[in-house]
Amino acid sequence: SKHCVCIDNYFDKMRRVLPALRAARPFHAGSSRDALRGLTTLRVAGVPEHFNAPFHLSKERGLYEAKGIDFEWNMTPGGTGAMGQKLETGEADVAVMLSEGAVARIVGGSPIKVIGTYVKSPLRWGIHVKKGSPIKEPADLKGKMFGVSRMLSGSHLMAHVFAHQRGWDPKADAPLNIVGSLDGAREAMAKGEIDAWLWEKFTTKFLVDTGEWDIIGEVPTPWPCFVFVASDQALASKAGEIRSMVEVTKGLCDEFKSNAGNKTVEYVSKNHAVTESDASEWLGGTEWACALEVDRQTFVKTQEALVTIGQIEAAVDHAKLYHPDLCKVV
Repeated sequence: SKHCVCIDNYFDKMRRVLPALRAARPFHAGSSRDALRGLTTLRVAGVPEHFNAPFHLSKERGLYEAKGIDFEWNMTPGGTGAMGQKLETGEADVAVMLSEGAVARIVGGSPIKVIGTYVKSPLRWGIHVKKGSPIKEPADLKGKMFGVSRMLSGSHLMAHVFAHQRGWDPKADAPLNIVGSLDGAREAMAKGEIDAWLWEKFTTKFLVDTGEWDIIGEVPTPWPCFVFVASDQALASKAGEIRSMVEVTKGLCDEFKSNAGNKTVEYVSKNHAVTESDASEWLGGTEWACALEVDRQTFVKTQEALVTIGQIEAAVDHAKLYHPDLCKVV
């Protein structure tokens, strides 16, 4: 059940399999929608990236159903900004969001809360340019156009973090062009509408390998990369199911990290268009927490950065950022 067809273009694959993923039944023989009666539907939004494989594997094994949960994966290629919108409109109950994007949205008044940490290692943002571009190093990007998926997305915030780290004026020296998802970035880059795109480096590795883009640097986040975020509405009605979902997924995260028999490296390579060498490097640098707790410094550092780049006016009390009944700050 762990294997699916390997394809050359990962995102084309996602567009094809998305309807099936959304409608997926538990994997065992004889299951039907009737069998799901009495289960609580929990809609979890996330990006189509290798970090999230434990959710798919848990569902395939029927582990969520065993806990009374009809788990629905809400594939969101648009990233953290798009997931925040889905939580706000009730299209999703929980989302796996970038820490900085989640905090920025909550400070801005969004009716959502951080409930835990999914991946505790930093995210490695690759700085990408078009193959053959005269831009050869990060310093060359001053004043150039940065593509972002949407405002308050991770790509938006990290473009300005990058500019600030170099001593630039983020707004003047790193202008932004909203292009939507990675597919939108590819189209905009090809047309010359953007000069640079910041995205998780292993997700875009196939574009570098095929000669469409170059990578000229990295911007690692100085905080854990992915947090669990839930809408206030879901927290009021599905807190128990949310807790069970995190606990179930934790077991698969531990199994995935262990890479027994090299199965994780083979899975990532086969399903995410990267070489086994790249998959091994990615796995070596990735640490899952998958726990209903958040390091206090995550709130401190993300807010410091958001204030510095002008995305929020001032840091807020941590109590406004998380849900105390589910989440512990450590």
